[in-house]
Amino acid sequence: MKKFFVLLSVFMLSSCAPSNEEKAAFLIKETLKAYLYYPDSYEPISTRIDSMFIDATTIEPIVETTNEIKRLLSKINRSKADIENAESSMDIWGTSSYPTQFSRREYARAKKEKEEAQSDLKKYTRKLSEQLPVLKENTAKYYKGEFTGWIVSHRFRSLSRLGDISIPEEMIFFCDQEFSACGGYEVEKFETLTKLLNAVNEATSDEEITDYFEENVISL
Repeated sequence: MKKFFVLLSVFMLSSCAPSNEEKAAFLIKETLKAYLYYPDSYEPISTRIDSMFIDATTIEPIVETTNEIKRLLSKINRSKADIENAESSMDIWGTSSYPTQFSRREYARAKKEKEEAQSDLKKYTRKLSEQLPVLKENTAKYYKGEFTGWIVSHRFRSLSRLGDISIPEEMIFFCDQEFSACGGYEVEKFETLTKLLNAVNEATSDEEITDYFEENVISL
């Protein structure tokens, strides 16, 4: 299944008005049909509904920004390592009392590598400084503070990709107030996302945010 998805579905009301649990169960089943490997194997286990006070539409851009920040931090760390390696080579080839053509060439090569890595570091650091405000802005929007719909914890079984094992799964769904649309997210990834957003919300500096990225495994 995709990590995050949004699918519109229309709930047809019968003469006897269904409960919120029934509305959620129907909408989730219809949504999952497009994402399960074997839709006919779907078997609901439990459904829990609670009021939602977040803006679920911010989740996708938050995930995109988070992945970009992870990519940039990886490139920044790589650039720093390249600078250190180049400086070590410059120390080796630049300290000889009797420099040869070979040592001068190796020193020049290391110096060029250092300059290129420094340029990359500057570029990636600038891009990171552009992404952090985006993450903070969407995090602020995420905490809506007013009723926006329903958050649904749903456990179910379905056949695995190979079609041989029925695997219990749990997902978090975000449904609008009328139960006409919902989006789903794997519960483990949602927990990781929640911890990240709490860290961003509580951070007092960009350094605290980047430290959180460096110190935690963030898989969204």
